Amino acid sequence: MKQLLSYLAASVILVVAITACNEGVVGSTDGDTEEGVSLVSVYLTDAPGDVAAVWVEVEEIYLQGGSEGRVYLLDEPTELIELTSLVGLAEPLVLDAEVESDRYGQLRFVIGGAVLEAADGSVYSKDGTAHPEGLPTTGELHCPSCSQSGIKVVLQGDDITFDGGADDLLLDFDVTQTFGHRAGQSGRWIMRPVIHGVRMVEMGRISGTVALATDDAGEPVVTIPECPAGTPRTLADFVPTAFAVNLTDDEGSPIVRTGVTDADGNFRIYALAPDDYELSYLGQLQFESDDLVWDAEVEPFSVTVPEGTEVTDVAYTITGASCVPVGDTDA
Repeated sequence: MKQLLSYLAASVILVVAITACNEGVVGSTDGDTEEGVSLVSVYLTDAPGDVAAVWVEVEEIYLQGGSEGRVYLLDEPTELIELTSLVGLAEPLVLDAEVESDRYGQLRFVIGGAVLEAADGSVYSKDGTAHPEGLPTTGELHCPSCSQSGIKVVLQGDDITFDGGADDLLLDFDVTQTFGHRAGQSGRWIMRPVIHGVRMVEMGRISGTVALATDDAGEPVVTIPECPAGTPRTLADFVPTAFAVNLTDDEGSPIVRTGVTDADGNFRIYALAPDDYELSYLGQLQFESDDLVWDAEVEPFSVTVPEGTEVTDVAYTITGASCVPVGDTDA
């Protein structure tokens, strides 16, 4: 299977830790939390991507659709956060924000400034945001959906209810679907933030390996080319995907999750709600002048992810890899 990729292979995970209780809040640090109040904490982490660095400013995080209207978890902008420095780490954004225990229709993020530094050293900026190290701006980082109302988090269900006890929500900022390469010759990158949410107690994962096809002697029969010339590529550039069979977003489209592969060929697809998933991969990575094209097989083709379970032993075998000029392949 082939799918055009003009996005970055990475993911960012936000953990929203919610403790709600109608008779005092479990986990309260001071014991003074009022009845019917929830505590919300937000943490940020990242996985490696196909850029030198990405910085994002979060202006606001809020719940909407409850009895009190907008409920802000964060109402002051953060500093620029370097997403690509958070591999294996968690950055707290909000700690113990108090909200009423209630049912909320939406969770939204408002993104302010952003800077993307490409692998070739070029810099793309949103709204004139300066590169933290003073590098000159090359072009624009355009975000059509970054309105004042914020980015709607894709949740499994129509609302979020905080009604007592501890309730942790894992949010996956899908960088693979968020940052697109330059549109034609316009000298800009496109940013369309995609954030998925799943309750921690329900969260599942899919993991396994990615390997090159081998001959009878166990020697690889596939070589991963430089793409473009002079830029080495590895198994870390292979992006596995999982298509939900039953779950859809608020527009009725199947939910698609992307995974991250390390240079040794170990992959994981994080933050999956319980469902059946069909496995595939992004077969075409588009760079400035060339496309890296993968051909691969996966076993098994589909899996069931139960609540709170990691499905292991999924194996991708790469049967072909080539670098061709942009436009010379079929999407």
